[in-house]
Amino acid sequence: MEQNHSQMSRYMRRFFSGTLLSRVSGMFRDIGMAAAFGDHPSVAAFMVAFRFSHLLRRLLGEGTLQAIFTPYYQSFREKGEVEASAFYARMTLFLASLLVSIILFVEGGLGVSLFFSSHSEVLSLFAWLFPSLLFLGLYGLNLAVLQCHHVFFSSSIAPIACNVAWVLAVMWLAKTPVPQAMRYLTWFVLAGFMIQWMITLPKTWSFFRRGMKATGGPMLSVPAEVKRIGKASLWGVLGVASTQLNSFLDMLFASYANASGPVYLWYAIRLEQLPLAIVGFACVYSITPSLTRLIVAKKNSEAEELFAFGYRRILMLVVPCTFALWTLGFSSVQLLFGRGCFAWPATVETTWCLWAYALSLLPSTLVVYYSALFYAYEDVKTPMWISIGSVALNIALNALFVFAFHLGAVSIALSTSFCAVFNCLVMKRLFIKKHLLNLRYPSIWRFVHLAGMGVLAFVFSLWVDRSFLGEFFFSHEFVSRQLSFADQLTYFLCQLTNFVTVTFLGLWLTNRKTVLEIKDLLFAKELS
Repeated sequence: MEQNHSQMSRYMRRFFSGTLLSRVSGMFRDIGMAAAFGDHPSVAAFMVAFRFSHLLRRLLGEGTLQAIFTPYYQSFREKGEVEASAFYARMTLFLASLLVSIILFVEGGLGVSLFFSSHSEVLSLFAWLFPSLLFLGLYGLNLAVLQCHHVFFSSSIAPIACNVAWVLAVMWLAKTPVPQAMRYLTWFVLAGFMIQWMITLPKTWSFFRRGMKATGGPMLSVPAEVKRIGKASLWGVLGVASTQLNSFLDMLFASYANASGPVYLWYAIRLEQLPLAIVGFACVYSITPSLTRLIVAKKNSEAEELFAFGYRRILMLVVPCTFALWTLGFSSVQLLFGRGCFAWPATVETTWCLWAYALSLLPSTLVVYYSALFYAYEDVKTPMWISIGSVALNIALNALFVFAFHLGAVSIALSTSFCAVFNCLVMKRLFIKKHLLNLRYPSIWRFVHLAGMGVLAFVFSLWVDRSFLGEFFFSHEFVSRQLSFADQLTYFLCQLTNFVTVTFLGLWLTNRKTVLEIKDLLFAKELS
């Protein structure tokens, strides 16, 4: 089992490195958009159209369908690779047919609406972007298959293709009138999503071809296992749909709390998603395919040991990231966005939102981890009901914080974090109640130890600011200095050095075994 742990660490590093490159390219994309087009109304129309065009992505691509597909595929692999390939081929054909049908239906409706609509910019951009659903859905399916075969780097790096196409378009269209530039940009984005899907083809085409050979060609009827997935997906779709509704309502509450509230939340959550994706989800997605396969094979003792290893790895890597967001939050916001029209109030408000979102980093990662366990047992109803309950709680907390306490945009971020904690605790409780696995958890003192060093690093950064700069970093006097990019970068690197030094020196002095374990989790080599 120790060899499996080393393999899981190697898989996580592959997922981490690919996702890191993808997220960094996405950050350059956002910075480029802001610099080239600002806040022009046509840019807002493009973003609305982009958001609408991706609504079904979480339902029929990277999300519910992908999570439900994995246990079925792993169960077929227990019977043989040929059976698994045949299932994947049938699923690919069915999904492609379903997505093409949806796209044709929606595009027909859009054509009629555009013919009669006098305010058609959003609908026009949406019409160009919506066909990307086909490539996103097929990419999500291929992503699940590749992760089941422990191919993490090429699958996680594929989104760079879309970001590169996007950045090139921004550079080319920077001097074009913004309404016309947004229309051209949709073409580049659509091409980018197609290339993203094509990057996964070299490693999945052999599975598809072998599966088609085994099934004897395309099937006109819907396969029985696809019907089962469809029924299971209905419950997952309800959970995801409630989450999408929750995001929409968050923006309404943010708009009421502060006219610029959605802007602060947008930039804050982009920064929070960096460690969530490259560390939190890397920990989860690199281990859940193997964990699912053990559960499907009814190897409970091995599954319990692998779960404990994964939980410990999440704890030891995500907790320091949480405190890193607090320590580096302001310097990160200022470095990336603190220039031009993004003035001192926006920088501070975004930092407050980022700190609030940071509270959700660990519980959000664990929610995905527990959800994979429920899906492995083909239980999609429980996560769905918990998700709906979280939405109801989030609405209540938003109303309380915004209307009663008048906390501003940070209210929405705080509500999101509280709901993530609620979701995590309820999932943990219900899974234990079902007695499916005898789950083992690290000692609470391990969490206290990691959190204590994180708090120490954060307090130390405040002391350094006060002692050497004369004021705290979020004060008006500090920001009004109008720091150059070089000064912003220097300040960020100083904060980063302070955090890393204090955190890991403190861990080393108090319990060096923790530092060595983190090193092994990140850099362990596969045993021979």
